[in-house]
Amino acid sequence: MENKNITERLAQFVADSRMEDFPTEVIEAGKKCLLDWIGVAFGGMKDPSVKIMIDLMKEMGGKGQASLLGYGVKTNVLNAALINGTMSHALDYDDAHSGSRSHPSAPLIPAVLSVAEWRRQSGSEWIAAFIAGFEVSTRIGLILGKSYYESGWHATSILGRFGAAAGAGRLLRLNERQLATAFGLAATQAGGLRRVFGTMGKPFHAGKAAMDGILSASLSQRGFTAPEDVLDGKPSFLDMFFREGESIQTVEGLGKDWQVLKDCFKPYAACLLTHPLMDGLIWIKNQYPIYPHLIEEVHLEVAPLCLSVTDNPSPKDGLEGKFSLYFCAAVAMLHGQGKNSLFTDEGVQDPLVKDLMGKIKARANPALKETEANVKVRLKNGTEFSRDVSFPKGDPRNPLTFDEIEEKFRDLVEPLLPKKRMDQLVEMIHGLESLQDVGKLMKLCRFTRSRAG
Repeated sequence: MENKNITERLAQFVADSRMEDFPTEVIEAGKKCLLDWIGVAFGGMKDPSVKIMIDLMKEMGGKGQASLLGYGVKTNVLNAALINGTMSHALDYDDAHSGSRSHPSAPLIPAVLSVAEWRRQSGSEWIAAFIAGFEVSTRIGLILGKSYYESGWHATSILGRFGAAAGAGRLLRLNERQLATAFGLAATQAGGLRRVFGTMGKPFHAGKAAMDGILSASLSQRGFTAPEDVLDGKPSFLDMFFREGESIQTVEGLGKDWQVLKDCFKPYAACLLTHPLMDGLIWIKNQYPIYPHLIEEVHLEVAPLCLSVTDNPSPKDGLEGKFSLYFCAAVAMLHGQGKNSLFTDEGVQDPLVKDLMGKIKARANPALKETEANVKVRLKNGTEFSRDVSFPKGDPRNPLTFDEIEEKFRDLVEPLLPKKRMDQLVEMIHGLESLQDVGKLMKLCRFTRSRAG
């Protein structure tokens, strides 16, 4: 790869990806991503945004090629990726990659599941496509840096199209030149604003990125043209988002320094930026018998971006609550946990929650990283409890185990699937490399009528 540019190197990496060449820990990380994704997708399947999309799909029609997770309904590959991607990001409970500030799996897994089911491909092929897509999207994110995100772009939407195009392209067996063209098509469709956070627009980003990635790969396969050097030629895609003077990371270490091993899994169903403060407050709550009426004030020191994104003292509903550090802090302090069942419209209006939110004071500390927070709880009698968090639970330096992800999966899926079906899904994902047809996995992901509600 010595003389190849960035676009060519990424394309060659995807074309050459084979599961047999991946380290065991990389394959296991991919399985964790899939189990976590299925759980959060089931959790989001009844979100109003998903119901709107399904109604539209039924009206528009679509050839039955790939399944909508849970529903057992088939539509065309593009629609399935769109709806499944939206579904999996509706709770904002899906995995995240801090280095690229993105949610890689939410756009990528729907794309590669839809194509693999359609083409009746194996679990090992799926793993190769997923890892290739994950590494491409996060690598481009590392190259872009963080200034574009801070300017208001949504990284998951921007980067997700590249990951989905890479994963779908790998399953469609595109050659290097076709993959480079697919990247060009992904680039010209890229978009997504942080301004929509707290609305249906955010999960829509993930679904649309999944759909556009498949579209990019499929068009390229058929001879559709686009620049084959979109990450390198002038002006390049990177120039559109890159701030002059910001250092650019390269693709050095591609296929050796695995970004999937740096993925974060969320134990709390809220914006990842709130996890350090929630982690600290949950630790205090679980260590000491603190009753809400005894609290005088809660002081939070967080990274500047956390305050910028989540400084909403008056969320109107559960979705906005996920992006309100005040609500997230109140949930953590009241319940000592952050499960999705706590982020409800009713919870936001709870008088006890509102009272505690009014006692929370937050400030940005430029010295803190995005995985860090300093929290302090002061009682009315003057007693103080504090906790400094360097990296919260779920961070790759403080990881969730497969068993812990399985517990999260079961908590989200139990209302819709019987225990035997959940057991079968977990067992199938454990042995994913021996699965001959990914469609069998999707068949297990159908809820029974008695549990459909």
